[in-house]
Amino acid sequence: MIHKYFKRWVFALVLSIGLILMQSCERINDHKENGVQLATDYCSMQSDFAAIVEVADQMGDQTTAKGTPIKFLLDAFGRQTVVRALDTTYFDGDGIEFEIDFGPTSLPLSENQRGYDGKYRAGKMHVKIETHYQEKLSKLEIEINKSDNYWVGRNPSQPHNIAASFSLSRQDSKKHEISIESFEFLGQKAITLNGTFQLTKLTSVNPGVIGNNYQLTGSGSLLNSEKETQNWEIKQPLVKKVVPGCSGEFVSGMIELNNKDESAMISIDYDPFDNESCDRIVRATVAGKNTDITLD
Repeated sequence: MIHKYFKRWVFALVLSIGLILMQSCERINDHKENGVQLATDYCSMQSDFAAIVEVADQMGDQTTAKGTPIKFLLDAFGRQTVVRALDTTYFDGDGIEFEIDFGPTSLPLSENQRGYDGKYRAGKMHVKIETHYQEKLSKLEIEINKSDNYWVGRNPSQPHNIAASFSLSRQDSKKHEISIESFEFLGQKAITLNGTFQLTKLTSVNPGVIGNNYQLTGSGSLLNSEKETQNWEIKQPLVKKVVPGCSGEFVSGMIELNNKDESAMISIDYDPFDNESCDRIVRATVAGKNTDITLD
């Protein structure tokens, strides 16, 4: 009789342990899947944020000591892009202001809305510059309201809808301090990025960043659609080559995401093969497991 009950007890114990291990594995898998998705979302936001900074800096470098140029050069941003100058001179004491319109917002976006980096753009963004953009401490402000219906992305049928408010402050001829008040993916999957970046131009072949290399460092926070906050920090500078065939994504750098729980830390390697390739592949490490992601 004792032997019979002992066998039942052992069976129940083994079953309980099996269930616990199964649930633990499910939690680990869920954590990994959520972590990989979070890494993908962050990379998408980082990419689209950089694309807006590049446009603003390129336009800013076309302005003069007097104000807006007679004509902006827009070839890099898609054939449907137009600029509307709202305040053309610095001499009135309140800076210059202009609106960039990338064209119709109906999806899919037109091939005419495809820019230098392979990304499609639609809708509007607003730029204000307080003093001559080449001067030290000059401040460029970017506003994209929800009503501007701004879209950007590599897939013309599924671009990201964005609202944003941030500024670039020139530190010297090659450095900008970028302060993000808000940068938000709109829609069902609402995500918000906050923080500060330091942009350093590594080459200066052309005005602006197009045709040059630059790097980003910085830190901040990310609020996901579940209202969970993740801290982010660039551990190794993100490097980008803004040249044909390589303008869409960063080619090297390392980022860490965490919510103050070491077991939940996520690392993102933009150069997993140590070759600074323009292949748009990053490696996310979640719970000690590596997953390679091709950014769209």
